[in-house]
Amino acid sequence: MHIAGPTRVSLLDADPDLGRELDAERADAARRLTTPVLQLRRGPFCPDDDVPDASGAFALLVLDGLLVREALVGDHPSAELIGPGDLVRVALEADMDSLLPRTVEWSVITPARVALLSPALISAAAPWPELLAALMDRAARRADRLMVLQAITHFTRVDDRLHALLWYLAERWGRVVPEGVALNLRLPHRTLAGMVGARRPSVTTAFGQLMARGVVERRDDGAWVLRGGPPERRLRPAEEPIAAELRSLPA
Repeated sequence: MHIAGPTRVSLLDADPDLGRELDAERADAARRLTTPVLQLRRGPFCPDDDVPDASGAFALLVLDGLLVREALVGDHPSAELIGPGDLVRVALEADMDSLLPRTVEWSVITPARVALLSPALISAAAPWPELLAALMDRAARRADRLMVLQAITHFTRVDDRLHALLWYLAERWGRVVPEGVALNLRLPHRTLAGMVGARRPSVTTAFGQLMARGVVERRDDGAWVLRGGPPERRLRPAEEPIAAELRSLPA
């Protein structure tokens, strides 16, 4: 069994940033909102099956730790790294149409805690709409990150994709060190391959290329150090193709 709990905690104490728009008095009042929290140990995890039915949860709010959601369509893998502040749907796979066969698996990379969000909790939070807005913001941020990951997979070279991905992950999980920016995420090459739309052997080769170029270094403690700067932004053409096409259409 990879799950312990649930225990009940104050939602605002567990994730204080949700109340950043509340003044001190309203934040104190909002602390009476409590929700069950699960402790997740490293290993496989299935939100559809592992979340207690009695909780009535429709979503999980990750409080700490790291999870990976991997999807396989045909023989093409895709992966998403999920961390503190991210919202995850419960029973998402069961709700999806299944015309396109795919396999979805979840793994807990580092021990994690997740808060169970239920309709009852959302109803009780009605006096504090700022909390609901903050949760919607979390969902929007996750969607934005997925869009950036999709853009990264469009890079032609796998080493360029991996280089961009490492810098993108560093925005959230990196820290500045004398040598550059340290990224202490121990992710399997299979997961990184899914995030950049490549095969695992190609990612291993790409790491070697980046290290040979001196832009990435592996430290003894397992962290990656990014040297120099992120990939330079390429200037866009003066007129985007889609804008030109729209202007050519009849009124």
